[in-house]
Amino acid sequence: MNIVVTPLIYELYFCEKFHEDNLYPEPKHNLLDIVSKHLKPISYDRRAELEYKDQLTDDEKKDKDALEKKNMATIEKVYQRLRDDKEIQAHIHQIKAHPWVRVVES
Repeated sequence: MNIVVTPLIYELYFCEKFHEDNLYPEPKHNLLDIVSKHLKPISYDRRAELEYKDQLTDDEKKDKDALEKKNMATIEKVYQRLRDDKEIQAHIHQIKAHPWVRVVES
């Protein structure tokens, strides 16, 4: 996941600089906007409720397991889409090539 998270952090901190250096046409979070289009909601509230309940019934255990599987499947699909998106990869490449980012990473 670092392949997306680290460039997002750089974008958050250096957005204005990316614009000044003509990496971005305007000072906004381009990578963040593209990534957010891929995000899908997961059933966190119900899963957390079951996780912290002292004693689960058999049905609740099944529900918890099913939610875990469903949430993980959703996360894996989103992650794969992020990795496969050519526009995201192009932005990541641009960000990593910026001199300030190269200094931070060295």
